[in-house]
Amino acid sequence: MQRQFFRYNAKSFPKCYRELATSSSIFLIFTAAIAGCTNSSLATKQQPATTQLFSPQTHLASQPPRCQTAQLSVSKVSTNAGAGNVAVIYAFTNKGSSPCNLYGYPGFALLDSKDRPLKGVKVIRSQGTYFSKQQSPRQVTLAPNGQASFEIAYNQVRDVGQSCPTSEKIQITPPNAYHHFTLPEQINPCTGQVRVTSVQPGIIQ
Repeated sequence: MQRQFFRYNAKSFPKCYRELATSSSIFLIFTAAIAGCTNSSLATKQQPATTQLFSPQTHLASQPPRCQTAQLSVSKVSTNAGAGNVAVIYAFTNKGSSPCNLYGYPGFALLDSKDRPLKGVKVIRSQGTYFSKQQSPRQVTLAPNGQASFEIAYNQVRDVGQSCPTSEKIQITPPNAYHHFTLPEQINPCTGQVRVTSVQPGIIQ
């Protein structure tokens, strides 16, 4: 059995069909051209999105660094007493050439003659004392030669026959620092407690 193949002959179709086929081909070619131009135009105009990331270093760089013990000095400013209570004010001074920040409570310890912590004494952080108003911790920026102060307070009223622990030295550490100052100082908290306030700008009045 022989296979018969159909051969397409455009002339074998009526004229109206030939015109329709030609029109359809032109339409498809035109549509494809428009689509190509449109996609090419969009690809040309569309730009990749860019994202700007906020860098906190710009803000942090404007803040002075934390005060280091080496750029500070500490000294006793004044002593006040009344009704058996004693308060002593100490001040940090920025002896460096650039500003620095202090924030929070200083370290404070009472020592004996051998530089050992005094037994039976507890140091308590306090927002105020018998002599000063309540003040929360705040950041203090010390300019060169600028000062910030804190207060320690204790009670020295003793019962009959009572002996109160007495320090030979004190140890002061700036807030958030690792190194300390050691000063000769006799403090005798008969109640066994010493209150320490946070660092405040200037000299506490």
